[in-house]
Amino acid sequence: MRYVLMVLMIAVSVSFAFSQKLKAEEVIAKHIEAIGGIENFKKIEKRAAAGSVKFRSKQPAKETDGRAVIASDKNNQMFFLQLNSQEYPNEKIGYFAEKTELPFVTAGARSPLGAFLADHDSLLREGLFLGVLNGKWALINTEETGSKIRNVGGKNVDGQKTVGIEYTPKGVGSQEFSVRMYFDAKSFHHLRTVYTRQIQSSPDTFGQLGRQAGVKQTLTETYGEHRAVDGLVLPHSYTAHYVTDSNSGVYEFVWKVDIAEYRLNAEFVDNFFKF
Repeated sequence: MRYVLMVLMIAVSVSFAFSQKLKAEEVIAKHIEAIGGIENFKKIEKRAAAGSVKFRSKQPAKETDGRAVIASDKNNQMFFLQLNSQEYPNEKIGYFAEKTELPFVTAGARSPLGAFLADHDSLLREGLFLGVLNGKWALINTEETGSKIRNVGGKNVDGQKTVGIEYTPKGVGSQEFSVRMYFDAKSFHHLRTVYTRQIQSSPDTFGQLGRQAGVKQTLTETYGEHRAVDGLVLPHSYTAHYVTDSNSGVYEFVWKVDIAEYRLNAEFVDNFFKF
């Protein structure tokens, strides 16, 4: 028994070491194969996912729940939440006909998630946000988008060994912003994307009162419960975890979506992709 366990441990270690040596392009190719292949993915031009969502924030302390819909076709993508809260009744995130749509949640104000995406609309434009849940998934068309990718090694994600790549959207060259994706080192399913923006503090200048404080913004998308759906393997849980950390405090927000149903090759009514 001990010998068998030792052999298995060696085999796992060899497999993990091999995955770390893969080029970023090879990691993406294995990921696309894991979800069902590029042909299967592209032939499903219209797709929708529906389920429940739980929202919570630590500072300020709030918690609510509601319904979630994620939908897309070849020209549009939508993330819509209907929440049981007067203060935060809904979340509307869209990219329709090459135009970002991020309506205010309340008069003159977006949610923290909407505000972050408004500042980084390349995440919507290139199909990074929502990962494979989105029919415009960025990794299907890296050659067309002109993005840059490189292997950055892996780390443990919820106890699973991963292989990581760094993705630089076209036209985004700032060292303040980074996108890193992590894939299961064995199955190559997409487990996590981490978007980080680090704004360094700056010294006093004439006309300013006090030092300009730095801030770190991190949006982490986590995907789980990958299961087969009509020829594709898709996640059935999705979490967006957004944190801002500055001298004024740490603010944390979590949106957790449990997907109950997928509809692939769905039919959308006229003007469905419109807020």
